[in-house]
Amino acid sequence: MNQISQLSPPKCENIIKVRGEIRLPEGSVFYPQWKTSGSNPVYGGYQDACETLVYDTKTFDVITHKSGKSFPLGQHIKPIKVLDQELYLQGSSFINAPRLYRLDRKTGELTFVKNDTSENANTFTCRQIWAHSEDGTRIPIDCFGTLAEKQPTIVFIYGGFGRNNHSFYSPDIYSKWLTLGYSVAVIHSRGGAEFGKAWHQAGVKAGRRKVREDIASSIRELHRQDICTPETTFVHGMSHGALLAAITTISHPELVSQVICRVPISSTKGLPETTLGRQWLDEYGDPQTSDWDNFMKEEDPLACEATPRSLCTTSWLIIGYCHDAVTTISHADSLVERVKNLGGEVTYWRYSSKGGHEGAFDPSERIAHERRLWSYLSQKASETKPEATGSPC
Repeated sequence: MNQISQLSPPKCENIIKVRGEIRLPEGSVFYPQWKTSGSNPVYGGYQDACETLVYDTKTFDVITHKSGKSFPLGQHIKPIKVLDQELYLQGSSFINAPRLYRLDRKTGELTFVKNDTSENANTFTCRQIWAHSEDGTRIPIDCFGTLAEKQPTIVFIYGGFGRNNHSFYSPDIYSKWLTLGYSVAVIHSRGGAEFGKAWHQAGVKAGRRKVREDIASSIRELHRQDICTPETTFVHGMSHGALLAAITTISHPELVSQVICRVPISSTKGLPETTLGRQWLDEYGDPQTSDWDNFMKEEDPLACEATPRSLCTTSWLIIGYCHDAVTTISHADSLVERVKNLGGEVTYWRYSSKGGHEGAFDPSERIAHERRLWSYLSQKASETKPEATGSPC
């Protein structure tokens, strides 16, 4: 009787979120965001503000695969499947459609497997530049596109909750923005975790002012390097990022022409009134204490001081969902009124369809909303002029 041996299936491992820092043999510091479980883990995180893989092989050789070297610069690297002998990863950015990579966990060799889509032109580039914030802290900015001078530029900001601000692939951004010669910029301000826990903590509570200064300084650097001008600067923020987009523009309206606030947090005054809001007090501060007078009021888009008609040179797109359980529609409603009272031009999309903080629940409807957004923005961009001509108010 023939004996048939049955092979065991490859052992799968999990992805674990981690924080901290690892000093690499050459002396640089790596800030991990995730790792694989089990022995000889693979780490994913940031080195010099670039997404990087770090792997300590069984031969005790530390191997690094860094965006800009092993991966195209500016790519976001996401683990897809973890096996005992190999790790599959997806890399993508605004200018690169998703790509599949395989990491051999025995040798550390990284190989390119395939593109998930053929839409992947090489006419665009990514360039990393650095700004100096008001206190001298260096802030990295990733710039994508043809990077022709003074073109309309979407500036993505977030800067909070220890969440990294990274690139992603969007067919709409690709076809309705980049292919028109426009640019995209991603600001890695304090409040995220690109440089570890301290980078996040520097942007909480009273440090929120530093985040605003990081963003303003980064926009000035984009202008200084002729990537865009105030007239061609589009600031984009979602949720907490929308709060920062609003407060930065109210504080520095001379830097920005177009503002996109999606599902915004527009005020922190009422945080203790909701269960979710109370969970955010460690990030924002407690408005029922001296925190409000000491720093929260200054960084609150609805309560901060502003000169009448100060927003008359700005155009705003504010998007809210009536069924959003994270930031209720009242936040968007109130921000609309605040901007109008300060002289800003407002377009308000108030969606009543079933949806939440991430958009419409129905996939086809969510795609339609996204296409509407980028059609609107590309139209706005076509109307902009690189330089101001006379007094606009």
